[in-house]
Amino acid sequence: MDCSKLAEDGTPELGMEFNSEEDAYKFYNKYAFKMGFSVRKDYLNKDKDGVTTSRRYSCCKEGVKRKYEGDVMPKRTRAPTKTGCGAKMVIVLFRGTMKYRVHDIILEHNHELHIAQCAHMMPSQRKVSEAQGFQAEISEDAGLSLKQSHELMEKEAGGMENVGYTREDLKRYLRTRWERSLKYGEAGSMLNYFQEQTLENLSFFHAVQLDCEEQITNIFWADAGMLIDYKFFGDVVTFDTTYKTNKEYRPLGVFVGFNQHRQIVIFGAALMYDETIDSFKWVFGTFLEAMCGKRPSTILTDQDHAMAAALSVVMPETFHGLCTFHIRRNFMKHLGNHYKENSDLPYMFGACIERQRSRRLCAVVTRQTAAAADADADWWWLG
Repeated sequence: MDCSKLAEDGTPELGMEFNSEEDAYKFYNKYAFKMGFSVRKDYLNKDKDGVTTSRRYSCCKEGVKRKYEGDVMPKRTRAPTKTGCGAKMVIVLFRGTMKYRVHDIILEHNHELHIAQCAHMMPSQRKVSEAQGFQAEISEDAGLSLKQSHELMEKEAGGMENVGYTREDLKRYLRTRWERSLKYGEAGSMLNYFQEQTLENLSFFHAVQLDCEEQITNIFWADAGMLIDYKFFGDVVTFDTTYKTNKEYRPLGVFVGFNQHRQIVIFGAALMYDETIDSFKWVFGTFLEAMCGKRPSTILTDQDHAMAAALSVVMPETFHGLCTFHIRRNFMKHLGNHYKENSDLPYMFGACIERQRSRRLCAVVTRQTAAAADADADWWWLG
């Protein structure tokens, strides 16, 4: 679609200058709103002093979707989100004036553009304003859930189309607000608690990770009881980060197992900054440090790719299995259309999972039985 025919004021042109990189982005994003496409901040170059020397702003449909590499094509596929669109604006810093000049510009798109009524909901146009963010914080402090807060703002604005952002945008805003730094007093209270626990029992283990600005990011702790339980029952460990019940939306990771009475025991916990590979590497490495380097023979997680990548580096010799709950849920999600009345597929799938799980459990039963006997003997002796 040829957009160069619009020669109104506000159309990017070669040689245009801006005082800053942010001014250039705001100008191009305003033009994108008028035309009906979303802007993505693409590559940038910086000098040794950290000053941006060039930057490219592209259409969000730039690039080509990666082809599916699995053995079986998924039954349900998403509509293509990338069309190889070449529309872009490139700015370059000129040292003489210390201004950014438009060095390259392509206005043509190879896809249909959004209509004006929907343009405000494009990714680059959605934004939580300071006033909206302040109102969201007040609603949160008042005990309203994220859904209730968003619905309240929709009613006040006269409809969802007038809000200007989605519920996920609001969630990211509230999460980012707390991720930048812990609230005043929270870090000190947490460290004081760790210090008190250490004075009561020297076996209490805790560790914190700091970022480049010396702000606390990831936190791990395990008390003496957790360390003892892991010594006896740490052959099979489950790690889960779905306990996001805190209002700051920070992932809470918990290392879980079971004892000789088939009761759930906790081996350690981590309050994480985010769910990236680097964060998981630190958490898993710190967990092994707390457990004196003893690796579990099997660890079960969900189908998180960042977790799998971190485990392959930190615990390469540990068998990494997937939680059967997530496997069954994905089975119904991707193969549910094959499920019909009197079909044997669900039973065959369940039998396959049970056989695979039995093979792993048989290798662990002997060690767990011996550990249970040792644990009962130790507790009897201590009693």
